[in-house]
Amino acid sequence: MTDVFRDVRERVTAEDAARHFGVTFDRRGWALCPFHHDRHPSMSFKNGRFRCWVCNVGGDSIDLTSRLLGLDAMGAVRRLNEDFRLALPLDRQPTQVEAKAARRRLEVAEAHSSFEEWRIGFINRLNAAFREGHLILKDCPDLDKLTEREAAAIKWQVCFEHLADALSYGTPAEQAQVYREREVIGRWIEAALKKC
Repeated sequence: MTDVFRDVRERVTAEDAARHFGVTFDRRGWALCPFHHDRHPSMSFKNGRFRCWVCNVGGDSIDLTSRLLGLDAMGAVRRLNEDFRLALPLDRQPTQVEAKAARRRLEVAEAHSSFEEWRIGFINRLNAAFREGHLILKDCPDLDKLTEREAAAIKWQVCFEHLADALSYGTPAEQAQVYREREVIGRWIEAALKKC
């Protein structure tokens, strides 16, 4: 089934809705907040959302429409669908193509969520292995007497830091490369953290 709420949010920004419903804007693109007695524009818009910096009300186009017109969320979706001629299927079963597209979007969202969970856990493991190598170098006066685990922790320390940075700040391609090599890297981490 198609997610009409997401579709409306993607196609109608809060600023679009505010302008459509007659909210007053200044030259900077800020608006007089219709939810309190506002004499100086205090409502800003960014990334499809709105926020009033005085009364701390915020949200997306559905939230703004709902609050402004006294509608529930579905009523706001219906109103935006009609006013902006979105032609979203609100009162009918989705076609096979729409249903397949909705399932695909759900699969992608689930895969992304799963990847994010793995990414955060793997960064934590990389950081633990990096810290282990750092502590060994700091505390070991005689590098000739290192155990196999200690030597591995030191050997891969810079690599662990680089990989954690790639997963934290790298491009999607860099993150995907680390994900593809996760089993080998995982063995390096285990070798560095393994207690004898």
